[in-house]
Amino acid sequence: MPTEREARAHRDKEAVARFLAGDETAFAVLVDAHKDNVHQFVRSILGAGEAEDQAQEVFMQVFRSLRSFRGDASFSTWLYCLARNVCRHRLRALGAAKRGSTEEIDSLELPDGEPTSFARLEAEETRALVRAAVDELPPGHRAVIVLSHWEGLRYEDISKVLEIPEGTVKSRVHNAVAALTKALLPRLQQGEENAS
Repeated sequence: MPTEREARAHRDKEAVARFLAGDETAFAVLVDAHKDNVHQFVRSILGAGEAEDQAQEVFMQVFRSLRSFRGDASFSTWLYCLARNVCRHRLRALGAAKRGSTEEIDSLELPDGEPTSFARLEAEETRALVRAAVDELPPGHRAVIVLSHWEGLRYEDISKVLEIPEGTVKSRVHNAVAALTKALLPRLQQGEENAS
């Protein structure tokens, strides 16, 4: 039985083949499958203020470039390479060699009129804490966390996407996880103490 990652890669391959055969509706399949993760990746590099527009730019680039996709790498690896290039272009346009500051996370809003259980609220607050802690990481560490832990890419693929050695990817993941642990443990322990 194929893993979820293998199944996703197979669905991507089929959608790309359909698109290349002239079925432009297959593009919507690719967008739906990857839009949230691309948004998260772009946000990890550029911050929340740029994420929406630049994630859309990524998919515009995908639409224009998909006919040149040769399949040497998986579609998701190719997609993140393209997303990285869109982010680089945007950083140059902003006149910044590197983005050191991050956008503050939006305040947690609950849907109007929808009953929310305590467990759901607690999970959303935990996700907000994790998102805020990830946003505080240096850009290189944010990118490897998004690609490895949220997107599930292998170190080899992350190395290709970010154009850095695989050993650097491993080091950054290790350092990012250590920094997240150090940042989150006190916050999560404080939340547990407040709940009791």
